[in-house]
Amino acid sequence: MIIYKCRFTGDEMLSDAFKPTPVKDDDGNEVVGLFKIESQKVNKDSGASVDIGCGSEFGGGADDLDDGAELVNNVIDESIGFDLHEVPMSKKDVKEYLQGYCKNLRQKLKDDDKVAGPDVKAFTQSAPAFCKWILSKYDDMQFFTSSSMDPDGSMAFGFYEGVNPSFVYIKMGLLEEKC
Repeated sequence: MIIYKCRFTGDEMLSDAFKPTPVKDDDGNEVVGLFKIESQKVNKDSGASVDIGCGSEFGGGADDLDDGAELVNNVIDESIGFDLHEVPMSKKDVKEYLQGYCKNLRQKLKDDDKVAGPDVKAFTQSAPAFCKWILSKYDDMQFFTSSSMDPDGSMAFGFYEGVNPSFVYIKMGLLEEKC
């Protein structure tokens, strides 16, 4: 298993168990530099996924969910997920965050002997496009910091494509750690 950690804080942000996939723009083209994961509601006590659909209405099983069960998001919850914290941000705040974050991340990548020069260049070239994509989705997004709530650390950008949010991450802002 691979755990993805914030390059600045070391906080865990996601794992490969969520099967990260490329982010696509409205035309179906990959937004280079980003990936996303799908989340779901789970029972906080067991961690089991919960079908929040219409039970047997469409041929599924009967709804046998315990009325007392607490449903949580499996990405942001502090005990089942990665303890992400939602923070309110104006569009101006997001733009300023992205500008500062990308500048700091570029320097961090340059200073890291494990990151090759072409990778730093690729990040620098992809940053304007992925920042533009994030800003274009502002009205549909929620913004989450890692568990330490460091304002300079990596963020998860949550948005809805269905019932549960997808979470988008800036790839180079995360370190991969094999467990």
